[in-house]
Amino acid sequence: AALVHSAQTDYFLVLSRGTTHKPPPLDSAGFPVDESAASARHLVSRGVAPSRVLLESWSLDTIGNAAFARLMHSEPREWTDLLVVTSEIHLPRTRAIFEWVFTLPPHRHGAPRLNFEGVSEGDALSTEQRESRAGKEQQALERLQSTIHRIRNLHQLVTFLFGEHAAYATPADASNTQVVTGSRRVDEWADAALSATY
Repeated sequence: AALVHSAQTDYFLVLSRGTTHKPPPLDSAGFPVDESAASARHLVSRGVAPSRVLLESWSLDTIGNAAFARLMHSEPREWTDLLVVTSEIHLPRTRAIFEWVFTLPPHRHGAPRLNFEGVSEGDALSTEQRESRAGKEQQALERLQSTIHRIRNLHQLVTFLFGEHAAYATPADASNTQVVTGSRRVDEWADAALSATY
């Protein structure tokens, strides 16, 4: 979907190391394949110059996507316009998170204009998978509201990410709901239909 906008695009920023909800796919040598690297390979294979494809390979969730996109790419490069492309089912929460993270003070050069585009999942998800993911997205969006109201600046965001957020904070122990696997936490309770949507 992002390729449709290629003529108006200076850079394609591809996001995410992976997810905390399941282990990463492995390449033929047994190394993890980051989501951003897979996306970058796809864009380059479709004719986008590698110099126009930038990686954000740190994040493990949507809050991390937005935070690291802003802190490591958008602000240092003084970007003024961003188009965020994601799946339709994920779009409401993505919009809420990016609008929150990108408007947190302080700003070095002002907040960029954000636009959003949802891409249909088509037949990629079964009815069961779609319903499971839609329910998860709605619950996560509702839970997000208390975090948005509590986190009001970048200092608080970074403190939250590395002090509280299960994807980035050091766990006190490996509880029975999470298995610590390096820097990742795999939810043991995640149902198969939901896990398949990641």
